[in-house]
Amino acid sequence: MRKKVFLLILIIFLIIIAVSIFGGEKELVDINENIEIVIDPGHGGKDPGTISIDGRHEKEVNLEIAEKLYKELQLKGYGAYLTRDEDIHLENMDRVYIANKNHAKLFISIHCNATEHDRSVEGLQVLYFPSNTSQKFATIMQDSILEEVNMSDMGIVERGDLIVLNQTDMPAVIVEAGFLSNHSESKKLQKTSYQNKIVKGIIKGIQEYYDSQGW
Repeated sequence: MRKKVFLLILIIFLIIIAVSIFGGEKELVDINENIEIVIDPGHGGKDPGTISIDGRHEKEVNLEIAEKLYKELQLKGYGAYLTRDEDIHLENMDRVYIANKNHAKLFISIHCNATEHDRSVEGLQVLYFPSNTSQKFATIMQDSILEEVNMSDMGIVERGDLIVLNQTDMPAVIVEAGFLSNHSESKKLQKTSYQNKIVKGIIKGIQEYYDSQGW
C-alpha cells in the first residue's frame, strides 16, 4: 500500500516538473508572419513611468499615443502589433521577445520624458542603439515628427544600455514624445489633437524608412 502511495506521489511530482519545463512558458503572442511593426507603449501595470506635473502617469499617455498609432497603421495596411493594449506590466525582455519571435521589420517604443531639476526643459528625443540601421531610422523618425509637431529638437540620443534597443533584431527606437515635467508640454501631450500630430509624424518616418530600404 505504501509502495503504491509513494509511486503515485512520484508520478504527480514528475508531471508537475514536466509541465513547468515544457508547458509552463506562456506565449506572449501567436507567431504571425504579417507582423511588420511592433509598437511598444512603455511601462504599464505596476510600473507607471514618470508622473506628469498634474499627476498623470506616463504609462497612460504612452498607451494613448500607441493605440492611435496602431489604428492608423492598420488603416494604411501595415501589419502592426501592440505589445500591450491595456494597463499590464511587461518585462523589457517580453517586449523584445514579441518583436524578435515575429521577425518584425521595425520596433517603436513610445515614451514620455521628464527631468527632476529643470521644469523648463522640453522637446523631442529619439533614442537608438549604436548601429547604422537604427541610427538612420532614429534620424528619419526625429525629423519626420518635428515636421508635424512644433516642439524643440533635442536630437537623437545613442543608448547602448537599454534592453529594448540592444536586444531587438531589427531597427529599433524609443520615441520620447515630450516632457511631462514641463507644464506646457504635459498639457499638449494629453490632448488628442497633439497626439494625432505625433502619430502622423511617426507614420511619415516609417514610410520614409520603408522607402529608403526598398521594402
